[in-house]
Amino acid sequence: MNFPRLPIEKFDENGLLQAFYVNRFSEHLKKYHSDIDHPHKHDFYLTVFFEKGKGRHDIDFNSYSIHPNSVFFLQPEQIHHWEFEEEAEGWIFFHSEDFYKLYAAHFELYQWSFFQSRDSNPQLDISEESADTLQQRFSEMMVEYTKNTKHSFLKIANLSQLIYADLARIYTGKTPEISQKNTLYQDHFHRFIKLLDEKYMHQKNASYYASELAMTTKHLHRICLACTGKSTSQLIAERLILEAKRKLVSDSKSIQEIADELGFENYPYFHLFFKKHAGETPKEFRERK
Repeated sequence: MNFPRLPIEKFDENGLLQAFYVNRFSEHLKKYHSDIDHPHKHDFYLTVFFEKGKGRHDIDFNSYSIHPNSVFFLQPEQIHHWEFEEEAEGWIFFHSEDFYKLYAAHFELYQWSFFQSRDSNPQLDISEESADTLQQRFSEMMVEYTKNTKHSFLKIANLSQLIYADLARIYTGKTPEISQKNTLYQDHFHRFIKLLDEKYMHQKNASYYASELAMTTKHLHRICLACTGKSTSQLIAERLILEAKRKLVSDSKSIQEIADELGFENYPYFHLFFKKHAGETPKEFRERK
């Protein structure tokens, strides 16, 4: 199985070249069903709000329940797939990082708690009152997107910021202990995650990342704990396991070849590492998927 990577340009139906898209969820499914009815990934940031429906949303090999007033946040390169038991309706919008930077000069995407890292919980349940507000914001966004008149995308960008702000308040309210601390550390944590994405195949020790970030291993450990509740070593291991799972499912290569690609010295070590962190062997995971 290969995971197709859908670029945001694929959804630029009107030639707007704004790297932004919004639609009713049912209409989105109708138009792009053949592209999104199987596991896939994107090169953009996506938010979907379900007003009704029931089913399952698989994101990076974890399953989440779809139900009314549930919101999902996806980051670039995350693999996901929907399965519905009842007809779903709601709203969906997504944009590139460049679109966001164009209109939000003083607030980075990673500063939103739900986009902080792959470790951020991608699901949020909201109240009826919050859902009503969200519906109004999406409706207004859709009007501007459809009209596409002067300053429409400036207004759309501002509406997306309002949506993020509303949802971030709810999101951080559900994890207050971590949220209060990570404002002090999120810039350093973001630098660590970027470095980890670049080097995880070849560098598996926390001391390497701490040295590259000009801090002690203990301080990096404190930052990771404050931002995610997990140690540096746990985050390194989880990044390796995620990539291993992606390769085991999508590549036709042998497990030995995958172990080599991921920088493991030998197959037995990869076997033990995978079983320790994933709860099953690489072979068992591949056969189950």
